[in-house]
Amino acid sequence: MKSLVLSVSPNTSTDRISVVENFVPGEPSRTLFSFDQAGGSGAHATDIAQQLGSDTRTLVLLGSYNRDRWKVIAEQHHMPYDFVDIGVPNRSTFVLIDKHKGNIAEVIDAGPQVPADTGQKLFTLIESYLDQTGLLILSGSLPPGMAPDFYVQAIELARSYQVKCLVDASAAPLQHALKARPWAIKPNLYEFHQIVGTKTTTIQEHIQQLSRISDTIADVILLSLGQDGLLVAIKDNIWHLTAPNHGVTLPDTSAINTIGCGDALVGGFSYGYVRGQDVVESACWGVACSTATLGTFGVPAIDPDQVRELFKRIQVAAVLEKS
Repeated sequence: MKSLVLSVSPNTSTDRISVVENFVPGEPSRTLFSFDQAGGSGAHATDIAQQLGSDTRTLVLLGSYNRDRWKVIAEQHHMPYDFVDIGVPNRSTFVLIDKHKGNIAEVIDAGPQVPADTGQKLFTLIESYLDQTGLLILSGSLPPGMAPDFYVQAIELARSYQVKCLVDASAAPLQHALKARPWAIKPNLYEFHQIVGTKTTTIQEHIQQLSRISDTIADVILLSLGQDGLLVAIKDNIWHLTAPNHGVTLPDTSAINTIGCGDALVGGFSYGYVRGQDVVESACWGVACSTATLGTFGVPAIDPDQVRELFKRIQVAAVLEKS
């Protein structure tokens, strides 16, 4: 199996994370420390996969001063990347974390109006890597000016190279992508409710609706339930994965940082899958990564040794088996 984990983040962000103490709304807060991060949810995912040992490449859209900030931090972290220069600043994301309260706010720009030829340039860049790609991650929103069916075209391009796609998106980009039936999708509950057209509140309700759509929109559905773990659906089979009693918190506190857990899940899953592991075992890596990032200030970030220990403790329960 080809081993490259390739991600595409069309609406790339340059992230700024600030950590404060004793945050009070309306009152000034002085940072304990701040740092930049090379963002875009696909970039986050491949960064996680790379830290675990995968061969990765993230493809992004960058421009102006935010391009320079993004590139500096990516190179400091030895993150393999390639990019299309859009000539205008790619978007910014600001994250505020209180050391004792956990994540407080995530402020996300809409993204810049990109030139009309941006999509075609990005397709050309994607195609140049598909011969070596084991899994293509299509992640996040689309900036203004990109075709709303960009992910459909990307899935079809990857399919022509026999490359599987994992889509991690919401709203219109996800709805368009589903028309092309990607190999895998990773919705959270909000996105899942958009797909099924109804709200579910209990594990059993999630399973019931998941079984209804399983194998109709994608071969694999990774339904993220937050603190309740992950449901993995393959055809008529569903498993529930959890990381019980993990005890992961921010350093020296009982707080957690939930921002980026979904990206970490995708990164861990991709790491396992391109190593030749099956979907459920790969999903265990995803849950381990998602759990580990609860205790870090990065969005996301992991300690690979901690992830390997957590992986051993992931519990897997078959909740629906028909084949």
